[in-house]
Amino acid sequence: MPQPTIPPARLAALAALGRIIRGDDAQFALDGQIRERKLDVRDANLAAELCYGYLRHKGRLAFCLDRFLRKPGNLPPQCRTALELAGYEALFLERIPEFATRSWLTNRVRKKWGGGLAKVASAWMTWVYEQSQTLLDPDFYRRDAPNERTDERTFLSRYHSLPLWIVDLWINGYGLDTASRLAEAQSSPAPLGLRINPLHPRRDALTRQVEAFAPELEILDSLSIACSRETARRAFPDLTEDIRNGAVSRQSLEAQRVLRALGAGSWPEPIWDACAGRGGKTAYLLERGQKRVLASDPNPVRLRGLVQELRRLGLPPIPVVLARADAPPPWKEQPRTILLDVPCSGLGVLARRPDSKWKRTPKDIPPLIALQNRILQQAAASLAPGGRIVYITCTLNPDENQSRMTHFLNNHPAFTITTQYATPPDSPAGEFFWGAVLERK
Repeated sequence: MPQPTIPPARLAALAALGRIIRGDDAQFALDGQIRERKLDVRDANLAAELCYGYLRHKGRLAFCLDRFLRKPGNLPPQCRTALELAGYEALFLERIPEFATRSWLTNRVRKKWGGGLAKVASAWMTWVYEQSQTLLDPDFYRRDAPNERTDERTFLSRYHSLPLWIVDLWINGYGLDTASRLAEAQSSPAPLGLRINPLHPRRDALTRQVEAFAPELEILDSLSIACSRETARRAFPDLTEDIRNGAVSRQSLEAQRVLRALGAGSWPEPIWDACAGRGGKTAYLLERGQKRVLASDPNPVRLRGLVQELRRLGLPPIPVVLARADAPPPWKEQPRTILLDVPCSGLGVLARRPDSKWKRTPKDIPPLIALQNRILQQAAASLAPGGRIVYITCTLNPDENQSRMTHFLNNHPAFTITTQYATPPDSPAGEFFWGAVLERK
């Protein structure tokens, strides 16, 4: 008798999650599974929704499963992931019928771990569907027992699916009210950020589309917008082709906003983008009229992506060098602006990269701060007289933001902060950047 087949989107999501939990980048793992299994667009979209949605709510689902099981520690880790993933599907994906979720889960568990655990999986599904309204009620996560309420930090960790150390960091750094807003923001998907290439022949047509859908878009300017993916499908029906031919780029609106707030487009040149990565900020500078931009990064894969990105956008070639930002620069001419989009803990972009909250630990922070200090120190030594350092992070951690500036200024009295920007905690974007401009007096 043939074994029941497991739908390919669920298999891809489970395989990708296995790799992510072992340390792989979420998008890299998911893309690999989509290619390997040759998923069509519909299945690829479902696999992405399952994978990213599960990672956003993993802590909440684990809490629910622990409440259901008599001996949670006895469950094989991969089986636990399958049960939690099906729980996510049952609670959050209303369009998927109950029988479909029950079927793939019990078939998967029976095939991998036998009939005993398949009965547990079936009972878990029955409990989730019967208790669905309770499991979506915040009050369920405030109780340890029927008449006992837990503290607010534990509630935020459970309900918003955050490790306790991140909750504590935010409460200590910003206060309980702001920490609650930040926790809520990261538990929802970030909107799609788009950047229109002002040098592309399609610019005028695309900006007219922006004007036509203005009420449904968040618009920074006519070239920088954010919207839901559903709105993007209607407002930009040729988006895939526009991205392929260089008319549009995907870039977080908040990443564009912090650059604009810090004066990008009118920075003194030459500009050294010392932590260039795959070139999103480098391309933004070139598109906004900066002519002399130099880029470096210590990762050769990212640098190849940067070169390909500039080629896709039809931008002029620029010097691109493999180099560390905390080492002497590979240029003879001193830069007048040094852009430091520094390596950081990434706690401001958990809505877009939910795998980060399960990979980061408190032990990661001190080495990052030490690296940020070394990068700032090297930038100060490399800068031309009268130049400026632009410091940017995508994290919510005062020790990596305000405290780094205080530390730097205490050791470099010739500098002063002329501009500072932080995404407001009530921003609808759900992503949070911090930046400052340091100028030598």
